[in-house]
Amino acid sequence: MKKRIMLLTAICFLASGFTLSGCKENSLEASSGKADTAFASPLYDWDTAPRDTLTVWGTYPDLERSYIVKAFDRYRELTGNELEIVQLPKEELEQSLKDAQSGKIKEYDILLSYGGTNIDIFHPDENFYDFTDAVWVDDLTDTSINQTVYNGKIIGLPHWEASISGTLYNKEIFRANNLDIPVTQQDFINVCDTLLANGIIPMYLPGKDITMLLYQFPLDSVVENTDILDRLNSQTLGYADLPEMKTIVTWYKDMSEKGCFGNTWETDGWDSMDDAMKSGKYAMMLCWDTWLYTDFTGNPEDFGLMPAFMGVPEEGTFEGPNLGLFIVNKNSARLDTALNFITFLSDPYNYNAAFEGIYTAPVFKNQVASISTPQYLEAEHLIDTHYHDSAAWLRIKGFSQLDASCILEYMNPESTMTAKDCLLKMDELRNARLTK
Repeated sequence: MKKRIMLLTAICFLASGFTLSGCKENSLEASSGKADTAFASPLYDWDTAPRDTLTVWGTYPDLERSYIVKAFDRYRELTGNELEIVQLPKEELEQSLKDAQSGKIKEYDILLSYGGTNIDIFHPDENFYDFTDAVWVDDLTDTSINQTVYNGKIIGLPHWEASISGTLYNKEIFRANNLDIPVTQQDFINVCDTLLANGIIPMYLPGKDITMLLYQFPLDSVVENTDILDRLNSQTLGYADLPEMKTIVTWYKDMSEKGCFGNTWETDGWDSMDDAMKSGKYAMMLCWDTWLYTDFTGNPEDFGLMPAFMGVPEEGTFEGPNLGLFIVNKNSARLDTALNFITFLSDPYNYNAAFEGIYTAPVFKNQVASISTPQYLEAEHLIDTHYHDSAAWLRIKGFSQLDASCILEYMNPESTMTAKDCLLKMDELRNARLTK
């Protein structure tokens, strides 16, 4: 009972905008990479619902991740139930959810989505099941709980890889140029200056893919101040009012003008990241550690992970994961089967089988079969000091990575836009979403 009271207390803090960024006791532990014999049989009762086909909706291609496919196949095999998988582009999925909730089209049973303010438009209190008292909640790490809370309730099951984001850096390039990992913003600028002087492009920036500007990394530390977060969400404060935001967008402008992103950053994209980081032309890239094991075709051991130095905070920052949640439509005609499906996914007997050999920090306290990346383990002492939860993306109402289009416009060499102009335009875009 005491443990449950402590959990609910944490949820109440989160509902008011507070995140447990300081409570990392279980959030980023390394796992053994071996399935524990203690989970050789089910811990929960999940094979009691009527045989039925559940409809699972998600954004393409999220439902194709290897551990999700493995979990789905295991569910079919062990329960005899079937799953109908529907993947749609983000905008089309949002419209389909609205149409389903209004009765225009066939309803869904399960939704895979990120949490936080991302799901405001779907009216979660009316449409999504409350898992606060579920048997698996106490098995979530602190970082996972941060991702699941909506209006003081656990809104879905996190079943995702937990990456740590910062700056990937080429170890050999750093060694060849006698460079140490920077510890301040000025140290980082000095590293870039040395690289430029030696003919190395400091950082690959996939500017063609707007969401990869990742301006939320430094913003996370700013909105840990609950007064700033609350005022942003009540629209009594804007990005243009925050000196830290001016520092952040100015960082992009200064880096591009110095040539720290090279000459092709406006047309460079996600699809070229692999080749760029294998080429030896670039020393660094803003990214997450698991990318080296999910998308990179070179040798991951060539790279380390260090903080992201993007103007603020002074000592750099690592961002915690954004976790996909399995959410249940509480109005589903197959609610019992859907709830049993979630219980199935949350059982250590099943999730350890799904995540076996996957590079990820644990999402569950009993997750022992996945593997923490060598980059995480090597940088663990830095991560413990400079870690910030993914607060901006989850907690700022109306936040969108696409607003980085304003930063790209400001970076354009022919632009007459000022930093304040850039931030005011970002405020306009965000506020327009809040008034829809």
